[in-house]
Formats: sequence, C-alpha cells, structure tokens
Amino acid sequence: MHPYYSRDKEIGFEDLIQEQRSLARSKNPFERVVGSLCIGAILKEQLVRLANSTISQLMTDNIWCQLNLLAPESVIVEIASERLVEKREASLVCPECGSEFWRADE
Repeated sequence: MHPYYSRDKEIGFEDLIQEQRSLARSKNPFERVVGSLCIGAILKEQLVRLANSTISQLMTDNIWCQLNLLAPESVIVEIASERLVEKREASLVCPECGSEFWRADE
C-alpha cells in the first residue's frame, strides 16, 4: 500500500503529479506503465471536478513552465490556459459549491 493512499482523504494534486512523474521514470517496467496509468486515473478523477481557472493554473504551473518558450507547444498551452480563464469568467458559477453551470449552447 502506497503511503499516499488513504480512504479518508484525497491525495493532493501536487503529490499525484510528482508520484506520476516518479513512476514514469521508474526502472521497473510494471511500475512505469501500470503505476503511471493508475495514478493518472486518480489524477483525472480529481481534475474533472476542478473549475476551469484552477485547471488553467495547473497548466501554467506544471506544463508551460517546463516548455521551451520558443516552441509552438508553449504558445498552445498559453492560449489554452487563457481560454480556460476567459470561459470561467463568462460562465455561471454556483455560489455555494463553485461548480460551473453548463450552457446548452456549449
């Protein structure tokens, strides 16, 4: 059982990201593939519940800063991040839980 695992508390995003990075570099092929995929699934479950602005910040913190600033990938991530922030500002948000309301035309 991994030390991060707890049925009472979710693992933090940064911990999941670091764990997946660590597993992706593992010399053990089983850990590298299966471990990375399992942690990725847990991360995905948590990410789908986040607001767009939070996803935008995670992209900036974990992807954009590691890209070559002269490469096209950095421009793509920058624009995607900006759009997520713009969409968040233009969307309706529940004042109680912070969840976004989906519009039928989106």
